[in-house]
Amino acid sequence: MQLLPTFKEFIAKNDLLSDTAPTLLAVSGGLDSTVLTHLFRAANLPFGLAHCNFQLRDEESEGDELWVEQLATQYAVSFFTKRFETKDYAQKMGLSMQMAARTLRYNWLEQMRAAHGFSRLATAHHGNDSLETVLLNFARGTGLAGLTGIAARNGLLIRPLLFATRADLEAYAATNNLIWREDRSNATDDYARNFVRHNLVPPFLTLNPNFLATAARNLRRLRGTQANADFLLRQFLEVPATFEQGFTLDKNRLAQLPDLRQALHTLLTPYGFTDDQVRQLAESTAHTGLELHSPDGWRALNDRRQLIVTATDPVSTLTPIRVQQDDLLVRLSTGQALLLTPAEATAPYPDGRLAVLVNAEKLQFPLLLRPWQPGDWFQPFGMQGQRQKVQDFFTNNKLSRLEKERTWVLESKDGAIIWVVGHRLDERFRVGEFGGKALKISVLEATPPLTSRQKYGTGSPPKGRGT
Repeated sequence: MQLLPTFKEFIAKNDLLSDTAPTLLAVSGGLDSTVLTHLFRAANLPFGLAHCNFQLRDEESEGDELWVEQLATQYAVSFFTKRFETKDYAQKMGLSMQMAARTLRYNWLEQMRAAHGFSRLATAHHGNDSLETVLLNFARGTGLAGLTGIAARNGLLIRPLLFATRADLEAYAATNNLIWREDRSNATDDYARNFVRHNLVPPFLTLNPNFLATAARNLRRLRGTQANADFLLRQFLEVPATFEQGFTLDKNRLAQLPDLRQALHTLLTPYGFTDDQVRQLAESTAHTGLELHSPDGWRALNDRRQLIVTATDPVSTLTPIRVQQDDLLVRLSTGQALLLTPAEATAPYPDGRLAVLVNAEKLQFPLLLRPWQPGDWFQPFGMQGQRQKVQDFFTNNKLSRLEKERTWVLESKDGAIIWVVGHRLDERFRVGEFGGKALKISVLEATPPLTSRQKYGTGSPPKGRGT
């Protein structure tokens, strides 16, 4: 294999480097990362080097750090290094040494990438690593995703050597007279990956001398199968391709899936939900009320008709805000805006969802826009002055829990609710039969540019409902 042209082709085909900004290379000093560094230089790609010293091999660790620093000097590129108390961190966090090192490594490397203007972070994982990962996952238990190998790109993390085998890298190093550092622990079976490398892969090579090439083709097919399956699943469940606050899954559609648990595993594990949490959700779709939180800050809620997934508690985005009498446009913390315009009392009533027409003479300013609270009550328009709790109004109108959490109320200075925003006007603030001053209050999903006469409602959060 001609490694350099194949390297360039792999980068272009997988869109690994889409701009001219430099790439930060994670370099241990071993064969793989040494070849990666040489290829970046041979391809005239700008880069810097970063090295993690986990202080696990005493003098050898110190020698690795010094060697990578000399490599950076040789290529005249920037160099970053960090020494970690890996053993202490592993014990404190209850992690294996390998997992502790991995966590420390990627966290620090990303910090260096972002802080020093690198567009990508590159590691030297190659085809053998990808196959070993698949065998490890299979031994430990996995789904289809775990059988597809290591991805060439994950966000800003790229792996430009996945097309090559270790033998390819060794041949390239020999041709170019490269030297590197050997980690003696790689020769032992102390780590699970080494056990796979030394004891599982060789028998497959005996069975099929082209096993590595065959495995690479199989992984490509499995990745394609997974991509198609994920696409069809998301199309069927109408899951958006991108989202910030979350998404909902229709429970009627979920009930039609042949393997609900596996489908939820595919959709939810990327957001940190554990296998046990996925099992609980799959087994409770016929019921309501179950709420689970992932360690990554996501929430799954089993509501009446939907399984709701949100990134954060929606209530936290509903920041209370005062509305003054001379405000024309008030921006809300959710990105919406409240528009207040004088109107004729004889104007047609809006439907109460996107706008309301209120009796301006009954308003006491400042008004307060806030999340609804348990115990709130109002007199819904059209109910002849009957009082009703907001919670009961929601129940009667079959609002989901997520819809409830995203609902504002607008109240007068005396604490009377004027409008359950997006739903119903309060009867007490309706425009009278004999005219008078009226105010139209509308919710805008997209706000126009502000003029000098318009004013943000950005006062300090109110201290109480009556202020």
